[in-house]
Amino acid sequence: MRLDLVPNHFMRAPGEAIGTFALESVLDELAYELGMDPIELRLRNETAVDPIDGKKRFSHRKLPELYALGAERFGWHDRNPEPRSTRDGRWLVGRGMATAIHPGLSTPVNVTVRLSADGSVLLRCAVHEMGMGAATAQAQITADALGVPFDDVRVEYGDSDLPMGPTAGVSVQTASTAASVMQACEELKQTLASMARKTGGGSNKEILRRATVPHVWAVVGSETRLGRIAGRIRFLPKFVRDGQRWIRGASGAQFCEVRVDAETGETRVSRWVGVFGIGRVINAKTAASQVRGGIVMGLGLAMAEETLVDPRTGRIMNPSLAEYHVPVHADIPPIDVSFLDDPDPTTPLGILGAGEVGVVGVGAAVANAVYHATGKRVRDLPITLDKLL
Repeated sequence: MRLDLVPNHFMRAPGEAIGTFALESVLDELAYELGMDPIELRLRNETAVDPIDGKKRFSHRKLPELYALGAERFGWHDRNPEPRSTRDGRWLVGRGMATAIHPGLSTPVNVTVRLSADGSVLLRCAVHEMGMGAATAQAQITADALGVPFDDVRVEYGDSDLPMGPTAGVSVQTASTAASVMQACEELKQTLASMARKTGGGSNKEILRRATVPHVWAVVGSETRLGRIAGRIRFLPKFVRDGQRWIRGASGAQFCEVRVDAETGETRVSRWVGVFGIGRVINAKTAASQVRGGIVMGLGLAMAEETLVDPRTGRIMNPSLAEYHVPVHADIPPIDVSFLDDPDPTTPLGILGAGEVGVVGVGAAVANAVYHATGKRVRDLPITLDKLL
């Protein structure tokens, strides 16, 4: 039906952040109906194969380990499971949890890597750096693959004149770029090995000096129009085969404590623990920052963000940040983030992606904690005062 409204579109973690609110809320409600711990219910229904077709296996699924680690760090088993049973003065205290799942995908990426006679390395790729640490992670991967100091690696990025990079979305950038970087570094090492046999070996600097060449290059992908098409054609069969064989994705467990004013309904998130399986962690600091950012975004989804539409005209009534509420520092508790750091055996370097799994499950964890605090089940986000009074 054609409506006089703006279309709905992606929020970070397209679909999963919204869909898991319903699924994880229902699981929590079922656990209370059965008189069962919410984690125990999830463990009893854990599966080793795709529950839809019953065939494909998960390439990396460590939910039991994530539940156990998160419960320990959060103190989950110390809670009284009875709703509205814990109080701190005027505050009703509740604890909730939810599962986070986000698919791990990949895409073709072109890169060039240059090793110079002075020992420096240049990586060129049009990746996007928007604060997530993309350039830092690829510099670390390059330095490790070539056995050179991190400070000797320079990354050129964020320019359409550079080799074709991946989109900074769907949590594909680090894993996809790493695959091409590893391939380029391997080709570079093979070139150096061939030169070493002719020059008598030695360090990279010595090999290049004896060969009297200023630098050597390795190129993955072609920047011609036909080359880009050919690269996608080569990539597609493996992508299809992997999709038929594996379910691949990052996962996590979100644990939340809320305090709800018994008289006013004011709700504050007072504590958060998130544990995640994102495959190999390239940089623990930037990965934790990514996940914390996702959790903050999820808290906005859970407690503040809502587009209000005038039913008479279809116009948005809160079109700017003066009226559309997003979380600020005062709304955010300490966020404890940890990782299993367990590589996925089916991906280059074992990377799965961390950009979006942090926001998944947040809305449900908050709503489940609010139910434990108040005995009221909120099924429509955001959780506002009027829904609790």
